[in-house]
Amino acid sequence: MADPITGPVTGTYSPAPAVPATPKQVDIFSSQGFLKILASQMTSQNPLEPMKDTEFIGQMAQFSQLEQTTTMAQSMKALAMSSQLAQGSSLIGKSVTYTPLGGTDTIAGRVQSLSMSGGTMRLIVDGVSVDPSLISTVGA
Repeated sequence: MADPITGPVTGTYSPAPAVPATPKQVDIFSSQGFLKILASQMTSQNPLEPMKDTEFIGQMAQFSQLEQTTTMAQSMKALAMSSQLAQGSSLIGKSVTYTPLGGTDTIAGRVQSLSMSGGTMRLIVDGVSVDPSLISTVGA
């Protein structure tokens, strides 16, 4: 029995055309990107003048050096953050004085904790978030 509101469904069924998936973007500075570029170079090279193996080895060496430099930079960033945390945690429980930005009066308080947000450390002094660079004195 047909629905009185919409009526019977008639006609032929034709599925919607398939939409091709958008290709995933490849970072050309990653190892995958480098290999894609290299494969493209090799498939489109002139067969009468192929890429010399010295050029290929040179490109591989450059890529290896770039990858090692990137890894070293990430390691240095992690080391710097670890050092910051160690320095900040040594201030927990200590009395400090600081001058807020734009202020002239020095404020004294005790460091209760520290927080990291977006790679930036903040000290919590008596409930107030303070940039460590504003600390002028540290006491026991």
